[in-house]
Amino acid sequence: METTFLSRSALLAAKQFAAATMLALCAGAVNAVPVYTGTYVDMYLKQNTFPPNLSEQMVFLDAAVSSTITGHVGSQTGTPLVMFSSTTDTLDASNGFATIKATDGAINNVTITAPGYWFNDLIFGVKLTDSNASLEVTATDKTGGTDTFTNWTAQTDWVSGLNSILVLSTGGNLMKSITINSNGGFDSLEGLVGADQVKHFEISGLTPVPVPAAAWLFGSGLLGLVGIARRKAAV
Repeated sequence: METTFLSRSALLAAKQFAAATMLALCAGAVNAVPVYTGTYVDMYLKQNTFPPNLSEQMVFLDAAVSSTITGHVGSQTGTPLVMFSSTTDTLDASNGFATIKATDGAINNVTITAPGYWFNDLIFGVKLTDSNASLEVTATDKTGGTDTFTNWTAQTDWVSGLNSILVLSTGGNLMKSITINSNGGFDSLEGLVGADQVKHFEISGLTPVPVPAAAWLFGSGLLGLVGIARRKAAV
């Protein structure tokens, strides 16, 4: 049997190469630069710039035409629920699962919440019918503070059509809602300009909103009264 021995210099060079390769891979994995850095959230554009290890779960939409659409986390019947509501449009998720449109052709407003929960991040795709269309994304922190970004079309990797956007909480903050506004639309001489659809929703970090101590005390008090009433009834 033939045995090959590496010289000390060759072994050192191999180790240095391996370390450099690992460093480069790690640098590439975390080199995700937000297009917006705010007090409560950072916002990212396009899938290949998103930070790793976010562990999102897909949101499955109920097929419905309404001002409010219900989504289920993780499966078609899963919980928690995610709600998509509009103050301006009748939303159309009649094909179910992934895509929300508006019955008039352009979404002007949709707010995304998870009732009873805060969340760490949300990924969604938004399709614009024109590269100059306005798009405003506002995240509301659990404390009520807000971050808003509108300068999407100035980014070098923005395209007319489907774009992926990540809204990610910073510094351990959590969000209670995200609102997407597109104020383009019917005023343009070029025709329909605005958010044509939003789709492929993914969410992570769902955290139950704590019930205030007073509510717990109130609830325990009611249970006590029920117990007393039952004992009296039994006497």
